[in-house]
Amino acid sequence: MRILSHYFATRFLGLFVMVLAAALMVLATLELVLNLEDVSGWGRTPEETAPGGFAALLAGVRYLGLRLTSYYLADVLPIASFIAVFAVFALSGRAMELVATAAGGIRPARIILPVLSMALILSLASVLLHETLILRADRVWSRAEGDVPVVADIDFARRAFWVQKGPLITNVGHADPVTRTLHDVEIFERSRLGAVVRVIRTDEVAIEESGVWRIDEGTVWRFDPIDFTADPQVERDVPLRLDHEALQADLLLAADPALLPLPDLMAYLDRTPRATPSSLRRVERRLHERLSSPWLVLAFAWLAVPFALRVDARGRIAAPAIGAVVTLSLFYVVQSTGQTLAQREVIPVGVTPWATIALFSVGAALALRFRRT
Repeated sequence: MRILSHYFATRFLGLFVMVLAAALMVLATLELVLNLEDVSGWGRTPEETAPGGFAALLAGVRYLGLRLTSYYLADVLPIASFIAVFAVFALSGRAMELVATAAGGIRPARIILPVLSMALILSLASVLLHETLILRADRVWSRAEGDVPVVADIDFARRAFWVQKGPLITNVGHADPVTRTLHDVEIFERSRLGAVVRVIRTDEVAIEESGVWRIDEGTVWRFDPIDFTADPQVERDVPLRLDHEALQADLLLAADPALLPLPDLMAYLDRTPRATPSSLRRVERRLHERLSSPWLVLAFAWLAVPFALRVDARGRIAAPAIGAVVTLSLFYVVQSTGQTLAQREVIPVGVTPWATIALFSVGAALALRFRRT
């Protein structure tokens, strides 16, 4: 019995790896065909974008690695699990292996559970993959530049976030990339010895396309870096234009708490951050998507079982395969519809990922029960 369980589990794992590799190769080929110019010029300066050469090869490999990991991998993993389970049991049905096991008095659950156990292990592994490799690729891709500091440089502490760059420490209450404005801003400027020499506070900063920060009304404190007992010089309602490269305006505007590690993201939401309701719903939706996405590997494996078991020795695979594709399509349609309703506040945020998994998992269980009867 152990040999039989090992046989089906290892076949599933082998097919999973094969399908995953094949899917990534197809996607890489499509990216090369459709975005060849972007692939060869990724992360290179205009002077380096001449065609050919080792630099172009490295840029292409880097582009494809980031693109496939950040944009495709999370979705390809559960689909590969679905196809692998379907192939394992469909091929076994055509080869009369399932009939032989049933004739030997072995219940279907004894060969299904090892496969689902392997899918569970893959789901647990994908949890780690999501929070390391995929998250890191998402951060880099969201910057569109490989050499820009990642989100880890931003501390979303309390109800704001902090950025330290060179002699400047910037505290921002909320960044709005649409209007290119920062709200509740404090800038601490230090001397070479580390003493604070100037503090700027303002309710709003407008970031121009050139990167210059425009402050219409700011309060400025100037401190004597030598005499610490001296009173600061205070100026109020001061218009300022700051052109400090170290402020990293694009970094601040692109600061996205949705790209934080899960523990930090949950802590960020618990602090009731100062952000628009739509932004908070987006971040909370992203939290539940990241929590539920790894378990789709197991859910899709379970979803494929009732379709695969309908393939018998006659080899009629078309109807089960079409049913499987339609079911997968319905899954994503329901999920997309739920996300839209949640963003419009019709249903609570976070319900859709879990409810969709539960709904289709129950449907798969009923399909198996109906098949046996």
